[in-house]
Amino acid sequence: MTDRIDQIIEKLQQLKEIRQHLVNEPMSESGVWIHQYEVRKKYKKDGEIYWYVYAKWQANEPIFKRNPKARLKGIVKRGKNPEYTCHQHIGRVSSSTGLGTDSEVAIAYQEWENRKRLDALDKA
Repeated sequence: MTDRIDQIIEKLQQLKEIRQHLVNEPMSESGVWIHQYEVRKKYKKDGEIYWYVYAKWQANEPIFKRNPKARLKGIVKRGKNPEYTCHQHIGRVSSSTGLGTDSEVAIAYQEWENRKRLDALDKA
């Protein structure tokens, strides 16, 4: 019986160390996830249709600071938060043109993975 208790205590100590290590890592906000979407573009020059896959942070609550283009500054749909939004563009994931993944996307996925691991540890 005491062996089982010692094993549980040891496991809890290991989880505590892992959690402490994760807390020191960069991570996304709580309740935020990454959404991928595809954009197709037809260029006039050659008539080819190319596709691009982009990633953006997504949340249920408006927590991301708005960064509107200069010509759109101050224009917000009625009933929407003028300062914060529920999504924020991260960058390109892939494309049919051979362009690779933006470094910001790789960093964002790592931050999101850290948050999911920390949430799973806290739940355990």
